[in-house]
Amino acid sequence: MPSFKCKDIGLDCPFKADAKTQDELMKKIAAHAASAHGMKTVPPETMAKIKKAIKP
Repeated sequence: MPSFKCKDIGLDCPFKADAKTQDELMKKIAAHAASAHGMKTVPPETMAKIKKAIKP
């Protein structure tokens, strides 16, 4: 089950999420990024960090 934590990419944020698939997880991350961090779109360099930080 893939999982992600904001702190794994250097953010001071307690958010963590997991999902059955990476696609579902990415949707959760995108929704969180928009609501908590004001990112309407996730910049490519941040997306690369996110993908690298996802645990299987």
